[in-house]
Amino acid sequence: MGIAVGTSLLVIAMKSFAGLAGHLSGVEIDWGPALTVTAAAVAGSLVGGRLAGRIPQDAPRTASGWFAVVMGVFVLAQQLDSAVWAHPATWAVTGAALAGAVVVRPRRISRSPRSDRGTREHALRS
Repeated sequence: MGIAVGTSLLVIAMKSFAGLAGHLSGVEIDWGPALTVTAAAVAGSLVGGRLAGRIPQDAPRTASGWFAVVMGVFVLAQQLDSAVWAHPATWAVTGAALAGAVVVRPRRISRSPRSDRGTREHALRS
């Protein structure tokens, strides 16, 4: 996971530098916000590097997955016409999806490794 994160950050940095180089020739850049964002990114990278060993490896993967889902829903919601949001079917489907997510989620959490081991041992004995 550490190698993947480092490689990803290197690719992002290279693409950002290439984009900056392309824009420098034809666009006036307001250096105040650009340097502020750059400083925040560098500080975030340093803090993230210190915390990387203390955070379980599944946590960033899960968090980025949920972030992608939330951002996708947000972008989709912005693109939909206001008439869609006013329609009762939209709210019925949304409510059903949320209710389904609430019902399905506890089932996945309640499954423990010990119960799996007992099931596997039982299957091997059979």
